[in-house]
Amino acid sequence: MGLYKQDEFQEFYLTLQHIFEETSLSVLSTTDLLQERLAFITGSTSHNCPILTFPDNSQIELTQEKYKKLISYLTQVPSENERQYGFVIIIDRRLNTWNAVKSIISYIEDYFPYSIQCIYLLQPNSWMQRALSHLTILNDITCSYRLIICRTLSELHDYLDVSQLSKDLGGLINFRLFEWIEQRVTIEKLTQSIHELNEILLVFIKECYEIEFPNTVESIQKILNQHSKQKIEFDQELQRIKTWGHSLLCIIHQEHKQSSTSHNNTIDKNNDIQHLVLSSDQSAHARACITALIHIDRIESILSQFWSIHNIRLNHCFALRHFEQRFKEIQTIFIQLYNEVNELSDLDTSLLLFDYCQSDNKNNNRKEEIDQTLIQLDALSQRAQMIISHATQLTNDGLALIMEQQKQQTISYGNDSIEPKCQELEEMKKKLIEQIDEKRHNLKLLKIYIDKLGSINDWCIRGKDMLAMQSIHLSNDKASRSLSELERFLTDLSIMNIEELQYTSTPEPLRSMILQVFNRVNDIRDLCEKRCEQLRHLVKSTYRPIQYVHPLPFQQNESFNLIDTTITPISQQQQQINEHISKFDMDSNRLLSSLNNESIINYNTKMDKKQRHVVTELLVTEQVYVEELRTIIEGYMIKFDDPEQYRSLPPIILQNKTILFSNLPDIYAFHATSFLRDLQQIYNDSLLINTYSIGSAIASCFIKRKSNFKLYEQYVLNKSQSEHIWEQYCCGHSFFTKIQQSLGHRLPLDSYLLKPIQRITQYQLLLKEMIKYTRHEQERIHLQEALYVILNILSHLNDVMHSTQIVGYPDHLYTLGQIRLRGENCLISKEKRRGTVYTRTKTSTRDIFLFERIILLCKKKDEGNGKSLQYQFKEMIKIADIAVCTYPKNDRKKFEIVLKDYSYIIQLSSNGETIEEMNLRWIDTIKNCITQQIEQHRADAKHRSSSLDPSTHARRRRLQNRKIVFNRSPESDNEKAHLPITLIDLNTDNITQNNKLAINNSVSHL
Repeated sequence: MGLYKQDEFQEFYLTLQHIFEETSLSVLSTTDLLQERLAFITGSTSHNCPILTFPDNSQIELTQEKYKKLISYLTQVPSENERQYGFVIIIDRRLNTWNAVKSIISYIEDYFPYSIQCIYLLQPNSWMQRALSHLTILNDITCSYRLIICRTLSELHDYLDVSQLSKDLGGLINFRLFEWIEQRVTIEKLTQSIHELNEILLVFIKECYEIEFPNTVESIQKILNQHSKQKIEFDQELQRIKTWGHSLLCIIHQEHKQSSTSHNNTIDKNNDIQHLVLSSDQSAHARACITALIHIDRIESILSQFWSIHNIRLNHCFALRHFEQRFKEIQTIFIQLYNEVNELSDLDTSLLLFDYCQSDNKNNNRKEEIDQTLIQLDALSQRAQMIISHATQLTNDGLALIMEQQKQQTISYGNDSIEPKCQELEEMKKKLIEQIDEKRHNLKLLKIYIDKLGSINDWCIRGKDMLAMQSIHLSNDKASRSLSELERFLTDLSIMNIEELQYTSTPEPLRSMILQVFNRVNDIRDLCEKRCEQLRHLVKSTYRPIQYVHPLPFQQNESFNLIDTTITPISQQQQQINEHISKFDMDSNRLLSSLNNESIINYNTKMDKKQRHVVTELLVTEQVYVEELRTIIEGYMIKFDDPEQYRSLPPIILQNKTILFSNLPDIYAFHATSFLRDLQQIYNDSLLINTYSIGSAIASCFIKRKSNFKLYEQYVLNKSQSEHIWEQYCCGHSFFTKIQQSLGHRLPLDSYLLKPIQRITQYQLLLKEMIKYTRHEQERIHLQEALYVILNILSHLNDVMHSTQIVGYPDHLYTLGQIRLRGENCLISKEKRRGTVYTRTKTSTRDIFLFERIILLCKKKDEGNGKSLQYQFKEMIKIADIAVCTYPKNDRKKFEIVLKDYSYIIQLSSNGETIEEMNLRWIDTIKNCITQQIEQHRADAKHRSSSLDPSTHARRRRLQNRKIVFNRSPESDNEKAHLPITLIDLNTDNITQNNKLAINNSVSHL
């Protein structure tokens, strides 16, 4: 397909064709005729009409062929504007005959390419020719043009100004034919260069018009480079010709110095040369140069206009081909991901229908396979997110190409292919996400069903065993106990809530398996209910008439075996209450004791009620929190994938969607599918039984899910970047404002993005309230363990949040590993070791951040507004460089970090914890980090040493034994304080043993 519209090409082509014709003169082809002086043109004019002179040259005959050749050339010498006015012709035949006059006039009548204003004839002056003119000759001459016959030069001067006539006609122009021809040769060389350049440019534009778009990026890049090179060559040639033209014009003006005027300025077409002291022929040559320069300017203008359009379209073609190439690459990756997702084991391949009813080991193996598949699916999901981001970027690039093409108002080449590809990209993204989500949902569903079906299988096996072990003929007591066991057994089935499996839409073959399980459960349940009915008949009491009898005398040796000593749950609670109030006076009267027992029961009831209120608050607020997260995801995040919505968003917001929302979907998935369900199950179970264990159940829920709360670490780390994206690009944008109005939210999105951080801080308050209203010691211990877990999580998140405010560190913070501890306002003394002498160099107050690989010493910067808190990086201590971490001089209110050349003595500031406990925690944590580093380097060293030959390995082992030097502290007389300082070299294999020796020495010092 061509690059240009037909009318655009015609406009460029016709203009250049006209210039091509204008510059096609060649004086060399008519030099012989011009030298015969049969006709010439001096450049003089009469009323703007160029004057063409046929001098009187009777010695050489002017034939019609010579006439046509001369006229064809000489009439092209004046400019186009001058030719439009018409020509004035002077025929000098004073020394010739009337026959010659008739011949020249007939030639003019037959052929003259332009209009003629007037012909001035100087008639023959010989006495015979004058006589003939009075007879018949004048009557025989016929001319369609205006013909004025002059007998003398004076009559000619009456019509024409002598300044416009050559000297042979009595004028003032000293016309030198040979000089005129030489100057014309020079000028026409200039025009010939213009002619040739114009011809090349015509071919170039025609080729561009007829060019077809290549199908590869490399081909279009080659064309773009080639055309750019040609454009540069055209510009250079135009500049050369323009310089030549200006130089020639200066020569004509008799200016021997080169013009210092910039040749880039276009010569004024109306440049008036009458102010120059030039003869008519020089003026004509100057006008010819100016005309040539005007042609150059026109060519330059056309080239510039053409290139501005051509370059845009070539670049658009290049961008289009690059878009198509990237599209094919992304499409291929999408297909690979589709295939990899499909190859993962699913319900059809993972279910071997009745493995669940055979052994627990098979259940566990099946769940491990599902977990492994989920891990693989998560890895695929990460790759999918990466390619989805690339696809989103490519879609934005395609839309930008369309908008740019529409803005340029050029041919919409390729737009019809870009839009379908953008739509296909969106469909591929949607399909891949749905495929991964469906696969993950099916696998998680399968895992849940395996657990539930395993529980149901255990229930069925227990039921079969109970029915098989119970005897049909039972006494009343045994029948009652058996009935109670069966009723509890049936209650366990209702707690398992197997009915939800029946109403869940599940694919085959899982659906068939569930139906078989239900049939089996129904069979066991029917058998149990029938057995219960039989047992109820056995335990029915026989009512007899009441008889009045006299009481028997009391006997000491009589036992109380008839009294039912079975204690009901209420009696158990009463007994426990009595034990708790045993400290009261047992000699008090029965009434007072009864009142005290009653008040304690009321107190315990009130405590249980308050605890249930806290549990209800925990559940309700969790439901509200999950609903708010769902609103953010469905109300905002999903709209980013809606084609009708995201077109209004700038690419910078679309690209930073992940930064804006972080891992909010993962947090929502954890709370909605796991944590909230656990709380609801605990709450529902507490309605069926007493509340004795509800606190322990909630505590177990927090402890069991503590690893899931690590999701908040990523959210906290990303929060500052999310706030930056919101403030810079999103705040006040119509996209978010419209969604806020449609959702009925009073606050913008950024307020809702704070919900996860607010929620994680609420759990510790609710747990404290629950501990406050807990009566049972074991339950309180469990809740305190859960509170300890949450407080540790909050402390870690607080440290993470503060670590995001570190500025000035030259590398990325994520390379340092996880943050382990943070110390505020610590007094640090730095000592330098020279030989065996320590010299204190500096004492300063710093905030310390302990990462897995490095300790950062920072200076806090706080302007007091609460928003500008920053930590300016000052110094770092590599964990791998630490030789010893211990107490200095047995001062347990400080701890010391010993390096090769330096020692840091750190005094922590108290935050409610004792200084000794804080120091011990810091020392232990640093030692753990050192141990991790040692293990890592040991693994690296083992890997490196495995590639060495035995002799090299033995030589390196001998060298490592020479690396340890000892240093005695001059400030202490305690021999235990003389610690060996290891010279640690991270580039050698002996680092692991050196670090291990340093740690052992520090431990022995402790």
